[in-house]
Amino acid sequence: MKLRKKYIESDYERLHTRLVEEGICETELDSIVDVRSWCVYDTKTITSGTMREVEVFPIYLKKDMPDEWRLKNTREAQKNLNNKNAIKNFTRKLNMNFVKGDYYLTLNYSKKYLPGDHNEARKQMHKYIRRLNYLYMKQQLENGVSKKNIKRIKYMFITEHSDVKKIRCHHHMVMESVLPIEVVEREWKFGDRTKISFLSPDDMGLTGLAMYLSKDPKGQKRWCCSKNLKNPHITRSLTKFSKKKIRDMANNQNKIKYEMEKNNPGYIFVDTQVRINEFNGMPYIYARMRKIN
Repeated sequence: MKLRKKYIESDYERLHTRLVEEGICETELDSIVDVRSWCVYDTKTITSGTMREVEVFPIYLKKDMPDEWRLKNTREAQKNLNNKNAIKNFTRKLNMNFVKGDYYLTLNYSKKYLPGDHNEARKQMHKYIRRLNYLYMKQQLENGVSKKNIKRIKYMFITEHSDVKKIRCHHHMVMESVLPIEVVEREWKFGDRTKISFLSPDDMGLTGLAMYLSKDPKGQKRWCCSKNLKNPHITRSLTKFSKKKIRDMANNQNKIKYEMEKNNPGYIFVDTQVRINEFNGMPYIYARMRKIN
C-alpha cells in the first residue's frame, strides 16, 4: 500500500486528444517516454464465489506525471463509470452469496395493487421481505435456535418501473432457499403471477443471470440487497507480473491462459480481454477464471 501511494493512474484519452489537436513537441515526447519507463503494473484479483477476475493495468509515479495526464472525471464520465461499477458489484455479490438451489423470483402486480411510483414499489418489497424474515425467525426458534443466533434471509432484488414508458412495475429477486417455496410464493400479496425457480449456475457461475438482470433498462432499474451479504475477496500486487511478461501475454492469448492458471492454482481459465492503449502502446489485461470443482 505504501508503494502504491507513490503511483497514479493517468487519463490517456484526454492527453491523446490534446496532442492530436495541437501537435506534439519534442519536450512532450520526452516526458511521455520518461513516464512510460517508470510505470509498474498493478494486478487486482477479485474472487466472488466460484468466479475469479484478474485485472492487470499500468500505474505511474506521481512525481513524474504531468498535470494533464491526471484523471479528470467529467459528470458524464463519472456517471458511466458508476454504472459500470454498479453492474460489476451486482454480479460479484450475486456470485459470492448465492448457490445452486437458491430461489430466483419474478414478482408481478395485479392491477389494483400497482404502485404509484418507484418508492412505493420499494416499500412494498421491503414489507414482503420483513414478513419472510419473521417467518424465517419463527422457523429457526421452532428448530431450537437461540435468539442471539437468529439469522436473516440473504437476498438481492431489482425493481423495474417507468413513469413515461409502458412498463408494468415488477421485481426480480434472488434469495437463499431457507423457507419452503410455497411459503415464499404465498406471502407475495400484491399479485398472483409470481414465478419462482431454482438457481442453476453454469460455467460462469451466476454471471449470465446478473448480466440479464442488470441490462440497460427500458425504464428505471435499481437494485437492493440485504446487509448480511459477503463482499468479494480482493487482493492487489505490484510484483506479480513484469512489464516484459505482460507484453508477451498481450501478444499471445495462450500465454495469458498459462500465466493465469499458473498464478491461480485451483482455477481454470475462461476468457480474456486485452486492450492496447492507442497512444502509448501499454497493454491492459482482464481475465476471468472459474474454480475447479
